[in-house]
Amino acid sequence: MAIQVAVVSGSVFVLIAVLLTLCSAINLNQPTSKPKHIKLAPSTASPGDGGASTPKQDDSGVAIYRFINSHTGTTCILMKTDAVVEIKFKLNNLEEQADSFIPERALLESNCQNEDVASLRISWTGYSLVISFAKYPGGEKWYISNVELTVSPDLPQLRGIPVKDKSAIRLYHRTILIPTPVGKAFECDELDVDLEPAPDDKSTPPGVRGSLLLRLIKIQPFMYKGEDFSTAVHCRKGQSSFRDETASIAVGSTLAVAVIAILIGYSAYKYFRVKNVQYNTME
Repeated sequence: MAIQVAVVSGSVFVLIAVLLTLCSAINLNQPTSKPKHIKLAPSTASPGDGGASTPKQDDSGVAIYRFINSHTGTTCILMKTDAVVEIKFKLNNLEEQADSFIPERALLESNCQNEDVASLRISWTGYSLVISFAKYPGGEKWYISNVELTVSPDLPQLRGIPVKDKSAIRLYHRTILIPTPVGKAFECDELDVDLEPAPDDKSTPPGVRGSLLLRLIKIQPFMYKGEDFSTAVHCRKGQSSFRDETASIAVGSTLAVAVIAILIGYSAYKYFRVKNVQYNTME
């Protein structure tokens, strides 16, 4: 009986230790569950949200976009980048591309009223770009939850695209981007964000897609004090495009479940094996 108790106790101890280790690793590196995608902010800023300062350039010639919360008088979203959007489409069976640089003096709108979600809209002639931010449950990290690019089909370089009812072209990137600790900025020399039509979009012709190219990007939402970027988290060396950050979370969770199942099975096997040995010994 003592041997049985010792084996079971040892197995339970090992199982608890592994569970604690797995939980700690997941909590430190990834969220425990995939956050829901946050809906985009309205097309205009809500009353009293704040006002944008005039975009400026730093010594490198990169535009700085700052949005100030009127309630606190402090910067709530700060972004520095030299960016261009690309629209790719087919016309007469030929691949065409229309590019537009995001101008320095674009119209800025934002929504910073919520502590867990925020958005920044940058508008210029024929284009509107919305970048939405959110926090993981627990509020330890922020991430880009959605990118939406709206383009007018009336632009000269896009008039050949057969859009139904002259509807605006809308392209999205809806997977989680650049998870970063709250209170820190994200920085990268160059990043590309792929943009695609929504699955249920029936007005945009097949084959239309886009890209948001961000050069010398530095960005920080959820700022509560200070007018400059906090310490920045740099992207991985050689990274030139975003991937779906939720894939690694799913793989890690699957591996954790598999390990736990193996340990439980092994513990049960050891328990019944010891019990069977004791029964045979008693006989």
